[in-house]
Amino acid sequence: MKKRFFIRAICLLFLCASLILCSLVSVSSSSYSEGLPDVSRAKNVYFANLETGKVLLKKNPDGAIAPASTVKIMTGLLALEHFEGKLDTPVTITAAMLSASEGTSMRLAEGDVISAEELIYGVVCGGCNDAAYALAYAVSGSVSDFVALMNQRAYSLGAENTRYTNPTGWDDAKMVTTLTDTVRIAKEALDNERYMEISSAVSRNVSFISDKEDYTLNNRNALISSYYAQGYTNKYADGMIAGMTDNGGYCVVTRATIGDASYLCVVMGANEKGDTINSFAIANDLIAYAAYNLGFVPIMKKGEYICDIPVDFALTQTKKGESSEPEVSAVTGADARVYIPLSADTENEISYKYYLYSDRLSAPLTEGTRVGGVDFYYNGEIVDTVPLVLHKSVDVNSFTLKIDEIKNFITGRTVIISLLCFLILFFIWFYFFDYKKRRRTAKKIRYKNH
Repeated sequence: MKKRFFIRAICLLFLCASLILCSLVSVSSSSYSEGLPDVSRAKNVYFANLETGKVLLKKNPDGAIAPASTVKIMTGLLALEHFEGKLDTPVTITAAMLSASEGTSMRLAEGDVISAEELIYGVVCGGCNDAAYALAYAVSGSVSDFVALMNQRAYSLGAENTRYTNPTGWDDAKMVTTLTDTVRIAKEALDNERYMEISSAVSRNVSFISDKEDYTLNNRNALISSYYAQGYTNKYADGMIAGMTDNGGYCVVTRATIGDASYLCVVMGANEKGDTINSFAIANDLIAYAAYNLGFVPIMKKGEYICDIPVDFALTQTKKGESSEPEVSAVTGADARVYIPLSADTENEISYKYYLYSDRLSAPLTEGTRVGGVDFYYNGEIVDTVPLVLHKSVDVNSFTLKIDEIKNFITGRTVIISLLCFLILFFIWFYFFDYKKRRRTAKKIRYKNH
């Protein structure tokens, strides 16, 4: 009998535990990182949404690494800024420009004359090292001065752990950066529309000012062009740079735009396994993950009622017997769209709180005036904020306002101080008046007595 009771008790406990576990699973919220792809084939990886700043993945952000071709982001950015408004400036190629250049080339030869714009295409689109050295001389007069400018600019952007020694990214034991610094520099280039336009070009017909035959320059970034490596092109990707060195491994920096959401993807120190270049493979996996799992979801429309706010001095037509004070409605001033996992249960996992600049308002009030805000939360984190505005205008009751002004005047500090001063002066005057009167009376009495 005891054995049967014990078995029943165990079964009951098991059933209760199962129900509790099921309930916990049913209310668990979706995670931004749930199902992220494997990035073990690269040393450093960064992937973040640009609109919200939400970092979805960050691997080894501060570990030192050879920058490889990410150096060309800085080279291209400085050249674009130097030649802004004058990209057609002719540059004559000298022997000094070509003396230190190794690796990928745009076929420059001593005596060639080419525009600064074509050289920038050579660096940013084609990843060409000879073009990078030519720009270094054209901008600063020497490689050493240009490198000093690169380091100065990196430091000004907060990239304090980056040290450049050349404008190409060619391996050098003294040249180093971090993922965090590379992200900072990439974000600066993202704001330069011309950089993004040039680095997004699939190809470029390069023309020389001197007598030299035109040729086609192809983008070295396999997410943009399949000329150098097939099977990696991505319809969502545009910009920024790609390449490899022995010490730095394969790297790619790109922006991906998926609907109304955009991302910055940085992969550094990736390897090559078989026929797979893992910098591009990882970038594609991350972009695909974002496309299928994340996005902006509409939560609340503009004009949705949030609360009522009491209004002083409002001109209202209240119904007979109505005792409530005048109020005005506050509504959302914009559509609320939150960046969350697409699998999230928006009804149960999204909440909001509103705040007011003041608990009471005073008429007159204008429709659309901002009076606070509405914060939307997902997993305890603010994911959007929209303004809280007045639903309608409210006219002022001039009579009530005037009465309040008189009341405030009477009870104001100036009036109270003036009244106190008057009373003090009055009592002083009364005291001396009474004192003099008593003295005169005393004199009369003494005179009569004499």
